[in-house]
Amino acid sequence: MNTDYEVKTSDEIQDHEWDAFVARVPGGHHVQTSLWGQVKALLGWRVARVVVTRQGRIMAGAQLLIRPAPLVGAVAYLTKGPVCLAEDVGLAELVLDEICRLSRAHHVQLLAIQPPNNGQAMISLLSPRGFRPSSLELAPTATILIDVTPDLDDILAQMKRQTRQNIHRSERQGISVHEGTERDLDTFYDLYVATSQRQEFSVHPAEYYIRMWQVFAPHGYIKLLLAKHGAEAVSALLIMPFGNTVIAKRLGWSGHYADRRPNEAVFWSAIQWAKSQGYSFFDFEGIDPMRARAVLRGESLPESFHHSPDFFKLGFGGQVVLYPEAYDQVYNPILRWAHRKAAPRIGGKSVASRLMDSLRKR
Repeated sequence: MNTDYEVKTSDEIQDHEWDAFVARVPGGHHVQTSLWGQVKALLGWRVARVVVTRQGRIMAGAQLLIRPAPLVGAVAYLTKGPVCLAEDVGLAELVLDEICRLSRAHHVQLLAIQPPNNGQAMISLLSPRGFRPSSLELAPTATILIDVTPDLDDILAQMKRQTRQNIHRSERQGISVHEGTERDLDTFYDLYVATSQRQEFSVHPAEYYIRMWQVFAPHGYIKLLLAKHGAEAVSALLIMPFGNTVIAKRLGWSGHYADRRPNEAVFWSAIQWAKSQGYSFFDFEGIDPMRARAVLRGESLPESFHHSPDFFKLGFGGQVVLYPEAYDQVYNPILRWAHRKAAPRIGGKSVASRLMDSLRKR
């Protein structure tokens, strides 16, 4: 282990040097930035950061999000981290040990870690430190990645024929796509709420997305695309360009003009934008992990799947990718007992996992 490393901890809400490191490091993700910490602060989370430097240069680190929990103490999670400038097991071990120490210093009773996209090697370091596979999904563990470096014609050719036809249909049927501004966030949110009501999932308050825009937009890390029929906004896609990848963060659709294919239009525009700006990949940020594994095994999927958002995403081609899953450690002995013993009785999800899920969605 290199003895020149210096370890620092910080709870500063803004850290421009750390953010710049995360943007350039392999596996870096926007959820590890202090900018994301500022967004999550709106929901009651605070940051705690471990940064390892050598001769003043950041070499590795990780950012925790910590929040008080009723009757428990505090819970914390680390998504898409730790991140390291080079593949160095000793360096990763140093960061993990400091993360565990920092968690205890903040009286954390439940700590969950989901390694970065390129962090499969880190999984072997978690078990010796008391971590177990978690039922939590802090971030999607399966997705579809499109390589946007080839010519646009080649990207189109990799799509399913029906998707290509739908893209062309949207153009013929008068769907146009425009880049939005902060003034269009209300429109995006209305469309997103409409989607949540149809698909029955919960959404954060509008202020959450306003805050996301305010902290990420000055750095060029967030964009909004609106698909319109005439003057009416039909669908809206919030994308987050970061590192070498553009992530499709949230899609909102009114449910209208389905035959004109506004959603294919807005995603195709986002893919074209990613290519035009020099990014390498477009990430749909999430499909069902079981379906992803079935696709990778070459299995046929049931007819009901053909009407799902995942089937829509698969139509764009690309590669189905699996990312590391989450691991957790419970320090509180009572919570640890419930975590290990009660899970089979409540749908396979432990008490601790349900607690963390509840806090993260508020």
